[in-house]
Amino acid sequence: MLLGRRLVLGFFAPCLLVPCFLAGCGFQAGTATTGGAGGIDAGMSGGTGGSRGSGGIVGTGGRTVVGTGGDGSGGDVGIGVDAAPPNCGQTSVSVMPVPPDILIVQDRSLSMTDDSNDQACTGGTLAGDGKCGANSKWAQVTTAINQVVGQTQAKVNWGLIFLGDEATTCGAATAPVVDITPGNSLQPIQAAFNGVLFTGQIGTPTAAVMNNAVQYMKGLTDPNPKYLLLATDGEPNCAAGTTNVGGSDAVGAENAVAAASTAGFPTFVVGIATTSDPAATNALNVMAVNGGEAQTGAATQYYAVTDTAGLETVLAEIIGKAVSCTIPLTGVSGSLDKVAVSAKDASGNTIEIMQDPVNGWSYTDTTKTAIILNGDSCDNLKSVTYTGFQFIYTCATGIIMIG
Repeated sequence: MLLGRRLVLGFFAPCLLVPCFLAGCGFQAGTATTGGAGGIDAGMSGGTGGSRGSGGIVGTGGRTVVGTGGDGSGGDVGIGVDAAPPNCGQTSVSVMPVPPDILIVQDRSLSMTDDSNDQACTGGTLAGDGKCGANSKWAQVTTAINQVVGQTQAKVNWGLIFLGDEATTCGAATAPVVDITPGNSLQPIQAAFNGVLFTGQIGTPTAAVMNNAVQYMKGLTDPNPKYLLLATDGEPNCAAGTTNVGGSDAVGAENAVAAASTAGFPTFVVGIATTSDPAATNALNVMAVNGGEAQTGAATQYYAVTDTAGLETVLAEIIGKAVSCTIPLTGVSGSLDKVAVSAKDASGNTIEIMQDPVNGWSYTDTTKTAIILNGDSCDNLKSVTYTGFQFIYTCATGIIMIG
């Protein structure tokens, strides 16, 4: 008679044959019941894999146990093999950060037709519209803005309002020429720039236009972060209530920018060839500080540019600061028992962003409808080091594979 004993050897066969995240390796608990005498009995069991006694066992569950016992009274040896559990493969959903709403407040005073040295353009006008050649501040600004808008309109909701109304000297534009809308903003912005006529001195009514821009932004109902981007080539020179260009309205403009920030609309200030003008530099520095988005570690607190390339670089930096680190989980549904977040790094490699409230990601609230990137991960998003975000999830018994 054999000594009464049972040896059960378990191994996860399905996970050796196919990727674990497809098979969802694991098993369900079951109960074993006593089988008949002798012979070879096979059953499905998630229990202990057999018992001492006469013959094998028949069970139900997720494990196949084969019992052998010739004399019906001795022990036998069972070999357990996990059967494939229910399939709960992973789901990957591409997710995007919340796009910011950015309204460009663009100076279109006559001085924008000068070059970056404030010299009147040479070579006459183009088609009688008062526009100068490629060296004018206007040409360089519009080229840079069109380039950046075209590259970023999928992740930034752009709009445009002009400083000044060409119909009236010191008249303030009351509404954008291009509303902030998701999607294709390049074509309407290009058309708006092309439609500008420089037919006379209209002044720089910064304070009035900033106030009107704030009223427009207050009317937007989307939850996206909202910013103003003031691009001008000089000191404000249209005081409130006046209809003639003359004198400085720096204080009025500085107060208007501060009021915009208080209302929830921070302002990035860009100076176009202004550093040689002490009065303009001082006014723009104060506006940059009041707007809440002053740059640090530079010669000026506003963003000073003199050419197309410089403005493109500055706009990219501004977009990085404006981009939100909140990412809605749009398209994600079902059980979130096991989750992961991945992204493409600067080299195009897929990396995992760990769930970490300090330098990784975390849910914004208990509803799990959005996540937020924290610390280093947020910085990498804003610097465009991380792109191509994926939210990956599976059931409790699934295994997530990244890459």
